[in-house]
Amino acid sequence: MISVDEALAIVRREAPVLPVEEVALEEALHRVLGEDVAADADMPPFDRAAMDGYALRAADVGALPAVLAVVGEARAGSWPEGGVGPGQAVRIMTGAPVPPGATAVQPVEKTRSREDGRVEIVSPVEERANIAARACEVRAGDVVLERGRVISPAAIAVLASVGRARVRVGRRPRLALLVTGDELVDVVEFPRPGQIRNSNGPALAALARLAGADVRVLGVAPDRVEALADALRGGLPADVLVVSGGVSAGDYDLVEPVLADLGVTFLFTQVAIKPGAPLVFGRRGPTLVFGLPGNPVSSLVTFDLFVRAALLQMQGARVLERPLVEVELEEAVKNRSGRRAYLPARVRSQEGRLVARPLRSTGSADVVAHARANALVILEAERTRAEPGERTPAVLAPGFLEDDGAPL
Repeated sequence: MISVDEALAIVRREAPVLPVEEVALEEALHRVLGEDVAADADMPPFDRAAMDGYALRAADVGALPAVLAVVGEARAGSWPEGGVGPGQAVRIMTGAPVPPGATAVQPVEKTRSREDGRVEIVSPVEERANIAARACEVRAGDVVLERGRVISPAAIAVLASVGRARVRVGRRPRLALLVTGDELVDVVEFPRPGQIRNSNGPALAALARLAGADVRVLGVAPDRVEALADALRGGLPADVLVVSGGVSAGDYDLVEPVLADLGVTFLFTQVAIKPGAPLVFGRRGPTLVFGLPGNPVSSLVTFDLFVRAALLQMQGARVLERPLVEVELEEAVKNRSGRRAYLPARVRSQEGRLVARPLRSTGSADVVAHARANALVILEAERTRAEPGERTPAVLAPGFLEDDGAPL
C-alpha cells in the first residue's frame, strides 16, 4: 500500500499531455488554453474617458468657479473632430477618446450647465483625473493569458478583446466509464431486495465531464469474467478507462485479474486513503486504466483526487488539485484507519476565518452526507483525533463558492 502523494506522483508521471486543437471562441469555455496569448494592440488603444463629464485642461480650473466654453462632444465609438484649447471643454461620454489638449475629465455631477451654453466647473480636478491612459492595462505584445489555464468567462472576454475568434486548447481526453456489480439496476428501476440503483455511473460521468473529458458510458457489467472482459475491451481504445467496483478482495471482485488478462500493467493496487484504499492504476499501451472502489463515496473521492488530476494534466493544465485551505474545527473528528482520511464537512467564513463543521456519515456508502459537504477535512494517518478549535487542512469541493457553507 502506497501513500496518496506517492500514488499521485505515479499518475502524473504516466499521464501524457495530449496534442492541442483549435476551437471557436464560443466553444472555449472551461477548456485548457494550449498557447500563450498576446495582445495585438494597446489596451486601451487611446486615452479613454473613465467618466461621463467634460474633458478640459486642469490648469483652467485652478480658480473656482471656472466657466468654460463647450466646443464639442466626444462619444464612445467616434474620434474627436477637434481639440481642447485654453478656456474650453468638450462634453465627453464614458469610453470615448479624450480629445487632444485635454488633461483631465471632470465628472458631470461636479459641473453646472449654463443657459448661455457654457459649463461651470464647481470642484477642482487634478491632472489626468478620470482618464485611462493608452496602454495602461496592456501594451501590444504583452502576454495576457498563459498556456495551461482553464478558460473562464473573464478569459473569454480577454480573448475576444485581442481578436481571438479561434483558440488553441488541449484536446479533451476520451474517457470510457464502466460500472460493475450484480446488485446494480438502472436509475429508472425500483430496486428489488438486494439491489441498489446505479449512482456511480452518472456521478463519475459528471465528474469526468467537469474535468474536461469526452465521456463514453459503457453501462453496467455483471460480476462474471466473460461479461467483464467483453465490456472492458470496449473501453481500452480510449485515452482513459475508468472502472468502478470489483477491485476489492472479495470472491466476486474480478476486475483486477480480468484487466491483467487483457494486458494491463499495474503501477499500484492499494493506496493509504480513507475512503478508497482498494484503488488500481495501470496502463495498456497509451491507455491509462483506473479501477475505483464500488462504494459511492470512495469512488467519488478517489476519482476527484486521482483521475481528475490525470485528465487535467492530459489537457495541459497547470493546476491539477482542488484548492487546499486551513480550517478551524467546530467539532471533534476521528481517524483510526491508519490512512489519510478525507472527511465530509461544511466550511464557511466566520469573523475572517474558515470554520468547518464535520458532518455525520455512516461510511463510504453514505453519498447523502457526501453531497451535503462542501469540503473534505483531511486528517493524516498518524493524527487519530482533532479537537474543536484545532486547525486542519481541507479540500474545497467543486461549487464551493456557490455552496458557501450555510447551514442545511
